[in-house]
Amino acid sequence: MSDPRCHHCGRRRARRCHRVGALERVLSAVYVYPFRCQVCGRRFRALAWGKRYVRRSADHRELERVAIRAPVVLRSGHVSAPGEATELSLDGFTAKTAARLGVGASVSVTLDLVAGEPPIEVQEAVVQSTRDDAIGVQFVRLQPGERRRLQRVVVDLYPRSHDATVPPAPDLPDERKLRILYSVDFWLVALAVVLVLVAWLRLFPWSG
Repeated sequence: MSDPRCHHCGRRRARRCHRVGALERVLSAVYVYPFRCQVCGRRFRALAWGKRYVRRSADHRELERVAIRAPVVLRSGHVSAPGEATELSLDGFTAKTAARLGVGASVSVTLDLVAGEPPIEVQEAVVQSTRDDAIGVQFVRLQPGERRRLQRVVVDLYPRSHDATVPPAPDLPDERKLRILYSVDFWLVALAVVLVLVAWLRLFPWSG
C-alpha cells in the first residue's frame, strides 16, 4: 500500500503522527489516522489499512530527517561553534560539531543551506540529543520568512523521483475552497448527514 497523499502538496511522503483529541482516537478505530507530510509539514487525516500504519516511527519523530551536507554555526551566549549539518527536516537537524553542548541547551543557529543565498537564521533552538561528535537540534523559534525558505530547501531534498509512479497533483482553481473535498472529515460529516436523513425518512415517511 502506498503512502497517503498529502492534501496540500500532493506528495506521497507522509508519516503517521500523534493523535490529538477524542475525535482522532475514535477515528483510529475505523483506520483513519493523523499523518504529517514530510515534504511540506502539513498535518492531515487519511484512511490507512494494514499493520504498516499501526505504529509510528521508533524515534517518535513526526518529521524524518533527510541527508544533507551544509555549514552550520551554533551560538550559545557569547560562544559560537562551527559544524556541519548532516540531516535536516522542517523541525530540526543533526550536526557534527566539536561544541560541548548538553541536552536542553538553548542555541541560535545559522544554516548555510543554499550556495549564493543568505544563510537561514534560527532565532532559538534546543539541543535534543548528543552522541560522540554529533548533536540533534530542534527548532523552537523561526521567523515566518525563514521558515518558508527552509521549507523550499526541504522540498528540494525530496525530488520527484521519490514519487515516480505518482502524477503531480492537479492545479485547482481555488485550492482553499476545494481542498475540503479531499478531507476525510468532510466525507464523514457528509455520511452522517445522509444517515440522519435516511433515518428521518424511515421514521416519518411522506404521506400521500
